[in-house]
Formats: sequence, C-alpha cells, structure tokens
Amino acid sequence: MIEDELKIKKHNMKLYPKYLMFGFDLLFFYGVRVLFYTEVKGMTDSQILLSVTIYAISMLLAQIPATMLTSRIGYRNTAVLGNILNIIWAIIIIFFKTFLGLAISQVISGLAFTLKFLSESNLLTVSIPSEAQYSRNEIFTRIDRKGYSRYCILSAVSTILSGFLYKINPYIPIILCLICIIYSAVISFNFLDIKESRNKTSFKEYKKELKKGYKFVIKSKRLKALLLMISTIWGIILLLDTYQLTLLQGIGANSIIIGLTFAFLELTKGLFSTSATKFNNRFKNKSLTNILLTFAFSFILVGGTAMLNINFYIKLIIIVAFILIMGAANAIYQILAKRYMNSFTTDKILPAIYSARGICDNLFRTIITLGGATVLSFANIDIAMISFGVIILVLTFTLMVYSEKRLGLSPEEYTQKDIYIR
Repeated sequence: MIEDELKIKKHNMKLYPKYLMFGFDLLFFYGVRVLFYTEVKGMTDSQILLSVTIYAISMLLAQIPATMLTSRIGYRNTAVLGNILNIIWAIIIIFFKTFLGLAISQVISGLAFTLKFLSESNLLTVSIPSEAQYSRNEIFTRIDRKGYSRYCILSAVSTILSGFLYKINPYIPIILCLICIIYSAVISFNFLDIKESRNKTSFKEYKKELKKGYKFVIKSKRLKALLLMISTIWGIILLLDTYQLTLLQGIGANSIIIGLTFAFLELTKGLFSTSATKFNNRFKNKSLTNILLTFAFSFILVGGTAMLNINFYIKLIIIVAFILIMGAANAIYQILAKRYMNSFTTDKILPAIYSARGICDNLFRTIITLGGATVLSFANIDIAMISFGVIILVLTFTLMVYSEKRLGLSPEEYTQKDIYIR
C-alpha cells in the first residue's frame, strides 16, 4: 500500500511541470487580449479594468466555498473542474458581444482560477513524500520552477506568433488558447488522487477545522505581514497586466510590436524564475520589499517616459526595458510567494492557509484594479502609471514599517524562524 502511494506521488511530481507548462496562463491570447477586447469586441479600457474587478470579486466570494469543495473532492478533481470552467470561459470569449458577456466570462474565469489556485500547488505539495519533509521546500521550488520556466519559453513563442496571427485573423489567438486549455484539462485528468488531499469529515466538522486554520492565520504576526506583502504585490501585477498593454497601445505600438514585447517579457520571466533562490539568499526578508520598490520606480519612470516628446523607437525601447525589469521581479515573486507560503504550511492547515491567501489576494486585487479603473477613466495612461507608482511607493514604506518587527527586513536580522515555521 505504501509502495503504491509512493508511485502515485512520483507520478504526480513527474507530470506537474508538463501540466504547469500548458495550464499556467492564457497561451497565445495573453499578449493580444486587450487588443481583442477593444478592437474586436468594442470594450473601453475602463470596462476592461472593471471586468478585472468583477473577476477579483468572484474569486473573493468563491474562496471559502471552493476551499470546502476542494477538501471534499480532492486536489486532482478540483484541478480538473477548474480546467473545464476555463474551457467554458474561452468559448464565451469567442462569442460574446456585450460587456455583460465579458462580465459573465470573468465570473467563470474567477471560479476557474480559484479552483486551480487551491488545487495545483497543493497537489504538488502533498505529492512530495513525507520522508523528504526537511527538503520539501527545495523540492517544491525545483519542480515548480521547472514547470514555470517551460511555460515562459512556450509563452514567449506563442506571444510572438499571436501578434502575427492576430493580424491575419483576430480570432486565431483565442482559438489556439482554447486548444491549449483543452490540452491542460487532458493532462489534469492524468493526475492521480492523493489520500491526504481529501477530507472525509462532514461540512460542519470541516468548517470547524477551517476556523482553526484561520485562527492560526490571525494569531501569526509573521504570516499576516507576509500575506499583506504578497497580496499587495499580486494586486499590482494584475493592474500592470492591463496598464502596460494600454500604455503600449497609447504610444502607437501595433499588435506585432506588442506581441514581440510580451515574447521578450515571457523569456525574461523564464530566465529570472531560476534566480529566485539566489535572490532570496541575497536579500532574505528584504526580497519582497525590493520587489515592491522595483514596481514603484518602474511605474513612475514608464509613465514619465510615455509623456516625453521624443523619438518613438527611443521611447519604446525605454518603456520595454522597464516592462522587462518588472517581468523579472514578477517571476521571482511567483516562485518566492509559493515557497514562503508553503513554509508556514503543514498538510493539516494547508487549505486554510491557501484560502486565507486567496481572500487577501482577491481583496487587494479588487481594491487596486477598481482604483486603477477609476483613475484611468479620469486620466491618461501615463498619468495613471505615475500616480500608481507614487501610491505603490507609499504602500511599500508603510508595509516596511508594519513588517519590520514581524518579518525582519535587514539581512543581519534574518533567522530561520523569521519566515519559516515548522
């Protein structure tokens, strides 16, 4: 029995990088989605950001019910369900004609992402043999990084192609995206269920266990400080996804230039995802703070550059350079956020920890994207970028003050217990 269970876990560990390669994000469609929404479907920039806010709210409302469902059906089945909902999302995107259709698609996408978020990383975590507990974080990081790096390479290729394919027919990228999602769903069916991922207790009993997990979150000063940092950065990244596309359009970049930009962006992410461990070893508990500062100054400098009356290609090179810098920061964040969260986690409180993070992520995402949509409805994209850069800078120093005694922000103050709780 133990030997069979070990085979199941090894199977999942081997399959995970391939799954993440196709299932992480919107291959082919990501780089041209704003163009598709505005040029083909007739949506405004503020409507797009409003739809992102709807997306965040749907995830926020779905978090606890989805956590309970995940506990009942297991991580594998939850991942399958999330991928099926993603297929429905893509079909709606192809056929919708009004903002209502876009809003409905975002609700479905929010549910899909919530289920995938609660299941995928956790499926990998419980698939790592218990005897490897001491090095569990390192094993997790290595496998997750392998999948993420592969995704970034594939995403770079697909993004280059999407710009040209969009010129031929704007529907080709979303159709290819749908095919990739279907393939991701097929892979998810090949995962094997892990006993530890199921909770056979009643919903009433499980709610009690979830409540205990949330009490742990509330009592842990370090975890609260970490969640604030992680969720703030996540909200900024989601805002950036829309803002940088709008900015490139605003300075006159066509679909091919945008496609090439995001191809280089994905390659940058893939390259720097392998540097996450080195970055953490170098900056320790300053890592997240430095990532926030990178976003703050990049927002300000990108917005300022967009306002300058200079040669188009010089302006483009400067803006793309800072987009790539933020992409590098994003890649390091993606790896470290999971690593830090898993450091607080035992299998027993795993669902509660990820549920708490999901609630915080989506709350901050809702606030930040709604604020972003509001600012963009009153100001040009360059002014909006500068404004949010200043806001991020203020947030960074506020979080530094809050977290200093809870996480420790100086390398010389760093100890194992500053982040890691066993």
